[in-house]
Amino acid sequence: MNRKFLFVIFLIFTIATVSFAKKPPTMPNSYDSTGVSARSFAMGYTGAALPGSLEGVYYNSAGLGFNTNEKIQIEASAIIIRNTDLDNNLMSYSDPIDLGFTSFVVNQKQGAISWRTFSSNDVKIEDGSNFYKKSEHIKAVTLSAANVNEHGVSFGLNLSYLYGTLAESSVTDGTPFAQTSAGNGFTMDIGMMAPVKGNIYFGINLENVFGIMWWENYDFDQLPFGIRTGVGYIAGTFNLIADWHKMFYRFGDIENDNLYSVGIEQAIGSVLVLRAGAQTASIDKTDEIKYTYGAGINISIISVSFAGETYKIENENVAQYSISIKALI
Repeated sequence: MNRKFLFVIFLIFTIATVSFAKKPPTMPNSYDSTGVSARSFAMGYTGAALPGSLEGVYYNSAGLGFNTNEKIQIEASAIIIRNTDLDNNLMSYSDPIDLGFTSFVVNQKQGAISWRTFSSNDVKIEDGSNFYKKSEHIKAVTLSAANVNEHGVSFGLNLSYLYGTLAESSVTDGTPFAQTSAGNGFTMDIGMMAPVKGNIYFGINLENVFGIMWWENYDFDQLPFGIRTGVGYIAGTFNLIADWHKMFYRFGDIENDNLYSVGIEQAIGSVLVLRAGAQTASIDKTDEIKYTYGAGINISIISVSFAGETYKIENENVAQYSISIKALI
């Protein structure tokens, strides 16, 4: 069997697979998660221009280039409470991450390895004797690294391996259906951060420059490309961060909104840190603003951060609370 014949067979198989494979039932925002710590959670989800912090693993890996701490930093985060009268299906569509353990990071100087949740939710729709149920779980392991050049500019890179499961079951007009699929994928983010003047920093991060998720029994997902940029005033005991973020969804009916975020952080002594922030797609619509707040407590080598946020979805109030614990070794 010659090579040309094998190539033709392979080409026919590939075209058939792409043509007839079913679109996976993932949501458009299933890959949006930043796995944020409670610190950045409380500061309006900002972090594109926050140098020398673990938040660089999620928002801009170039920030790790300014980390001068020789110790190993370990941080774990979890969403612990969510209060809302919103329908569970709509809540899952708007925020695909359920309660529980969401991320874990190990960092030393300019490198880090992390685990985080992209999606973890269940959707069930019933109509008389007919029903449809879907379970979606997507996680990621990320290697992050950064380096500062001779001009003081830091460049960073995130390489992530994604894995997960999709499970569907349904009964339509008495006909049952059930299917479970495993998925694997890869993403790459590229970031840059630099001091502009004095205590002012500028950062930009390109998300999912390459991002693909392959699913058994389905076609593949192409992850949404994102741009996050921001400026930060970093003065040690007082930090002020502002971000602009835009995702370009490749499927679904989610609008490609511009998200504007601002966050502040004020240390009170060496133990207590207070934080607050806000995020919105339109400053003219005050009812759509997401308000965030929180505090951090530093005790010896342990730091504990608490955060909360309040916002509205379909005119229903949503309140969510998280916690992060960080240790220096």
